[in-house]
Amino acid sequence: MKIRRLLILAALAGVALALLFIRQIPVDVPGLDTPERTLLRIWITGSPGGAQAWLTQQLSAFSKQHPGVMTRLRVVPPEELTNPEAVLPDVILFMPGDVTDPAALLAPLDGDWPLRQSFLAAGQQDDVQYALPLCWGAWVLAIDSALDPVPAATPAPTTLLGRPAATAAPTEQPGYPLQAASSAEVPLQSPGGAALMALADLLPTGQRPSLPEDFAQRTPAEVYAAFRERRCATAMLTTGQITAFSALVSAGRGFPFRAIVPERVTTDQLLMAGLTANAPAQAAELLRFLVDVQAQQALTAQELHTVRDDLTLYAAGVPATVEQAGQRELCATNAFLPVQQAHALAWQVFQGTAPLPTAVQ
Repeated sequence: MKIRRLLILAALAGVALALLFIRQIPVDVPGLDTPERTLLRIWITGSPGGAQAWLTQQLSAFSKQHPGVMTRLRVVPPEELTNPEAVLPDVILFMPGDVTDPAALLAPLDGDWPLRQSFLAAGQQDDVQYALPLCWGAWVLAIDSALDPVPAATPAPTTLLGRPAATAAPTEQPGYPLQAASSAEVPLQSPGGAALMALADLLPTGQRPSLPEDFAQRTPAEVYAAFRERRCATAMLTTGQITAFSALVSAGRGFPFRAIVPERVTTDQLLMAGLTANAPAQAAELLRFLVDVQAQQALTAQELHTVRDDLTLYAAGVPATVEQAGQRELCATNAFLPVQQAHALAWQVFQGTAPLPTAVQ
């Protein structure tokens, strides 16, 4: 028995030595390449309605086209960007006003980008390109159709995918029902910032109803809730909110309404993107992927708008009217303008004491 036991132990020792020897021999199998793994860390502080869903889909598509590149998306508050203990990511996505000192966070972007000049200017400070918009939404004036003397049009039929079908864009928009709105307890609500600038285009001085005491002091979410609950007759809403409310109407959980689109677009509804100083080369590839034609065409799933000047995404409905207005003239808020300063300038524009171009630079 002892001899047998010794033979077994010797055999096991031999196997162990053989395995150790094999592990030290490099294995080179022809045709088998292991790609280098790269993780792109991405932070996002906010986005226009629907943009994060679009982004998630495009990050997945990017990883499939770039084997070995993984992405990790994390939602953070804007304050995290200036936290001295935070380890910055490779890519920062943000809304205008979330970053006010780009030189401290972002690396300059080199090369040519297929964007409209107004969008490029939105990501510049001191003539340096620090960020790019990836997509945008706009501000429109929502009107409770109970104010209109004629019956409201029935909601657009729902497609097989559950989304409202496109309706034909009117050749001429009905005007603002000033008399009917003025008789409402709260005729008009609006957030501050670019919403006020767009409203100044729609309702010049002398064509506005009386304004409530808290006018332009509520957040976009608060204004949307007030309109949805019929606590105001008309309201400035984002195009993302218009899309969301249209879905409620189609589902029988909302009320008929219509939207008035300004003749030109003035917006702060931009998803901006910048790179940090130590970002790998794949981070710049990601930005180019997100502004490429295929990714930009996918914005239609969320009724968002393209930053390219060689694409037309919509043929009918409010998205088409907004797109046409943006093609006529588009003023994008500078991404690095502090929120309080942007609101102060917007109020001056609304009161007629400052021109629009000054307010968005």
